[in-house]
Formats: sequence, structure tokens, C-alpha cells
Amino acid sequence: MKDVDSDDLVTGTLPKLKSSKEWLEPQPLSFMEDLVIDAHESCRQPFFALVTFQALAKEDTDAAIQSILYRENYVIKELDKYLHHHDFLNTRRKEMLYKRWADHVADPLQKKVLEKVCSYKKIKKRRQEESDSFVKYVNKTGNVFIQHYDPKEYDPFYMSKEDPNFMKVIVPPFRDPLKKAQYDKDEEKRTLLQCETG
Repeated sequence: MKDVDSDDLVTGTLPKLKSSKEWLEPQPLSFMEDLVIDAHESCRQPFFALVTFQALAKEDTDAAIQSILYRENYVIKELDKYLHHHDFLNTRRKEMLYKRWADHVADPLQKKVLEKVCSYKKIKKRRQEESDSFVKYVNKTGNVFIQHYDPKEYDPFYMSKEDPNFMKVIVPPFRDPLKKAQYDKDEEKRTLLQCETG
């Protein structure tokens, strides 16, 4: 690094900053050059001193390169270890989330679906009873058409008039347990809005 001029110290101005190109350009090893020049001037045997200092410089640069490579390998190994650990944690988190979803959402929903699907026997039995009562009525009265029936004797629409959901499979609305917090917030907002508006 260049020394600050004495004029800069007297005037109190800062030295000129280097541009980005100057920072990126490789600089010569001035320390090693100065060392070789000093050794050359001080020694009577210039060739021996030059060879000695070149060997020392080469050993120093080799050691510096080895140190840099060692640090680089260490950093790469640590980074690789961290990334593997991070991937493992993400995979484990996904597994836990899937297990929680399967336990709280998929399995209960599957059970409800199976209950409704297996309840076809009850529906089949009800339909059989309805058709049996219709057959008995037809056998008793003769030919029956939908336009000509006496509701006092037999009303095929009796149950649909009494219960609009007769012979329909109804699944209650499903509330996802993973979204329970959101449902609670929505319910709270709805209640507050009703209280404010009256």
C-alpha cells in the first residue's frame, strides 16, 4: 500500500480513492520484490541470495495456497453438511405435516365416507319397503298411473312431502382441523359484525 504524502497530512485532505478497475487489477508482490532487492544489495553473493529468497517465496506461496485450499474445503464441507441437514429437516417437517393431516383429516373423512357408503343397505331396505307397498297397492286396485291416485289410499310422495331429504344421503359439512384457527377467527369476525350492525 502506498504511503500517504506529507502534503496530504498538512492540508488535511484524504488520499485519492481507487476506482473499481484498480481494485480488480492484480498488484505485484512488492514486499517480495523489496525483500529480494534488499538481500541483493546487502549480500556479496547475489545469486545465492536470490535463489534462497525465491525458494522461501515459493514455499510461502505454496503454504498460503494450501492454507486457502484447506479453508475452502472446510467451508465447502460445512456448507454441504448444513444443506444436507436443512434438506433432512424439511423432509422430516413434510413427513410430520402429512402424518398430522392423515391422522386429523384424511382418516376421519375416510371413515365418514365408508359409513355413508356402507349405509346403502338401509337405503336399499327403505326402497324395497316403498316398492313393496306400491306393489301391494297396485295388486289391490288394479292399474295405477301417476295422474290417477288417491292420496288417502296410497301416496307415493308422502315421505318426500313430510321429509324433503327423504332417501337422500346427506354428508354434514366438513371442518378441516388444520384450518380450525382460521374458522375461529372468521366466526369471531362474523359475531363482531353482527353485534355492531345489530
